[in-house]
Amino acid sequence: MHRRENRNAIGQLIAVCMLMFAATVAWAAVAVPAESAVPLVIGHRTIHTFRAPLGMFSASDRADGARRRIDAAFQKAGDGWTSVKTTDQGIQVELDGQPLFYVLAGDVRELAGETPADLANQASRLLRLAWEEHRERSDPKASLHALLKVGIAAVLLVILLTLTIKVSSRLRAALVERMPGVFSTIARHLNDHTVRIISSMTDRLLVVATWLFGMLLIFIFSTFSLNQFVLTRPASETLLNSIVSLGSDALMEVTASLPRIFIAAVIFLLTWVFTRVSSEFFDNVEIRSAEGGWLNPHTAPATRRIINALLWLFAIAMAYPYLPGSHTEAFKGLSMMVGLMISIGAAGVVGQIASGIILVYTYALKHGEYVRIQDYEGTVTELGLFVTRLRTGMGEEIAIPNAVVLGTVTRNFSRIQSSAGKSGYVLDTTVTIGYDTPWRQVHAMLVEAAKSTPGILQDPEPYVVQTALSDFYVAYKLVVYVGTDVPAARAQVASDLHAAIQDSFNSYGVQIMSPHYFGDPAASKIVQETSWYEPPAREKDAK
Repeated sequence: MHRRENRNAIGQLIAVCMLMFAATVAWAAVAVPAESAVPLVIGHRTIHTFRAPLGMFSASDRADGARRRIDAAFQKAGDGWTSVKTTDQGIQVELDGQPLFYVLAGDVRELAGETPADLANQASRLLRLAWEEHRERSDPKASLHALLKVGIAAVLLVILLTLTIKVSSRLRAALVERMPGVFSTIARHLNDHTVRIISSMTDRLLVVATWLFGMLLIFIFSTFSLNQFVLTRPASETLLNSIVSLGSDALMEVTASLPRIFIAAVIFLLTWVFTRVSSEFFDNVEIRSAEGGWLNPHTAPATRRIINALLWLFAIAMAYPYLPGSHTEAFKGLSMMVGLMISIGAAGVVGQIASGIILVYTYALKHGEYVRIQDYEGTVTELGLFVTRLRTGMGEEIAIPNAVVLGTVTRNFSRIQSSAGKSGYVLDTTVTIGYDTPWRQVHAMLVEAAKSTPGILQDPEPYVVQTALSDFYVAYKLVVYVGTDVPAARAQVASDLHAAIQDSFNSYGVQIMSPHYFGDPAASKIVQETSWYEPPAREKDAK
């Protein structure tokens, strides 16, 4: 009884071990990877890739055997004719009737859409090229012929590049000479500035086209030269195939994206129409002279820029998904990089724009007003989003960043006259006179000088204030109103006023102590009227 139970237990143990062994063998059969692909390389060309064994020969054995047979066949005299033959084992590739290797069904990558017949024909074609290159390597004349062809091609390249540069230069010269007349005839409403911009853009496009054509010539020469030598021929073919494939893919992508490009073009076209309507509206607001409300000739230019910028930003956001390649990783990476650059570098730009908007909508400055910002003084000629431009009396144009203007005390000399309904601005000058001169006399002389100066308004009347009682002199400030908005005229009025003050004080024998007083001289520092026109001065020059 016990022996029978022991036998049953031993039998069960043996059965379990056999099952475990079978499972291990099966797992090993599944886990062992298939033999990797073995390429058949002759010279610098991959003729075929072996992936499946043939009988007892592995893929590596098949590749080694094919390589030996091909080397032996290349040493024999023959015409190098290659052919394929279908057999029971597979498709046989032959050279001059001599079988070299088989293309099996196991060598095919089905996911790539390959078939044994396609691989065999491709191997036959590549084998023919390898045979020709082998003959070429053993022929010294072939290298000389290749060098001769490359030399001739280099000469042709130089000639073509020279002709391209000359033709481009002549076209650009003709463009500069005739383009303004052509545009003025076609579109008479275009101004000179627009014509210059169009001419410049056309010139740049011509330069770009010249560079592209030159690069195309160099590319053709490079591929032709590389194709003449056996060692570099595969590189030439790879380069050419890559460029052709890239161009074909790009053309297919553009063709497939035509509907989306059309939608994006419609979005941009509508945006352009809206911006033109917006510009016309704000131009009309800017032209009219009525004041009132937040939208007036003063705020119209800045409002136009803001509205148009918002319209274009909205258009770009709407058209972005329809642009070709917008969903690719490269386009997304480029967008992220551009966004990062803008976010890093736009802090100062945004600050300038915000300052410009604040200056416009708070009416801190207006176009045509005469102001002093820090040490700069002049008439406001432009209130831009980034800078404020002043025109000085010397004819200079000064551009001050809006952030500086907003953070600086600004003296506006035109607001008093503007509030009185008159044009012009305030002009003041300071002189220092000793205590021995009656202040009433100084007041009278300054007012008299102001009244005798052309360009100074008599209503409101000029007046004098004493701004300081210093240790040795009194500071008098003469305040007048100039009736002109022209900066150059203001500078001339200031010069005439200073000359009139000197003449007035000299006439009454009062010396000017400006800018500092050190002591009383033995004789008063005045110019007698008889000496006012000493050579080379002439009386008519002072009038």
